Amino acid sequence: MGVFSSGMERFGRIYCLPIMNKYLLRTLIFVFSFSLNADEPGFKPLFNGKNFDGWDSKPGAWEVRDGEIWCTGESEGKNWLIFRASEPSDFVLRLEFRWDKGNSGVQVRSDDLGEWQIFGYQVEIARREVMGLWHHSLIARDHPKREARFLMSTAGERAIIAEDGTRVNNKLEAAAKVQAHYDENAWNTMEIIASGDQIIQMINGVHFATLIDNDEKMSRRKGFIAFQDHGRGCTVAFRNIRMKESNN
Repeated sequence: MGVFSSGMERFGRIYCLPIMNKYLLRTLIFVFSFSLNADEPGFKPLFNGKNFDGWDSKPGAWEVRDGEIWCTGESEGKNWLIFRASEPSDFVLRLEFRWDKGNSGVQVRSDDLGEWQIFGYQVEIARREVMGLWHHSLIARDHPKREARFLMSTAGERAIIAEDGTRVNNKLEAAAKVQAHYDENAWNTMEIIASGDQIIQMINGVHFATLIDNDEKMSRRKGFIAFQDHGRGCTVAFRNIRMKESNN
């Protein structure tokens, strides 16, 4: 618990909340998020709410609806909507997302393999039981480091990958307790904080999981941001996407 609490103080957000009425909790999260969005110095929008300027996608797989990005569910195979304007290194990415069906995710510091395929760090977006996952997308089944990197963490964990590629997971909170702060079939907020060897994911103001990656061959310090469509009827949406890059 101490790591979660001290980490939250560092970023000026509420990490762990006392047990309280579920509806009161949601109200507090909404009010706190609104106050942050009203004044976010240094943050710049990545999506203009009108079209995919600055983005690249497989034809027919993604569309803009009422100022929101939606996966159409028409693609049979995996594909990614890729933000092409930059490959940020240290940053804070904030957005809202909604999951209704299938499997999706948010990529950061990732590599472009061509044909809308992205290789690298992914925050899972799916049913509640798998939220909190740090996942390495498109790592081959026969890759020598697949076991350490394919599923790197889950909710309530801090995963540390050493220079030689070995991984140790520290359990900081029960997964189900953390995952309870995420709502399926509803809008949620997400914040990804990337700084040096560490990337943190937060959902609805709650710290879900941390990854510290020092693998000398596999770790990445910069790369593309992208949204995943896993194919086969995936229904997911994104909006209010903005980022603040570090001056360092």
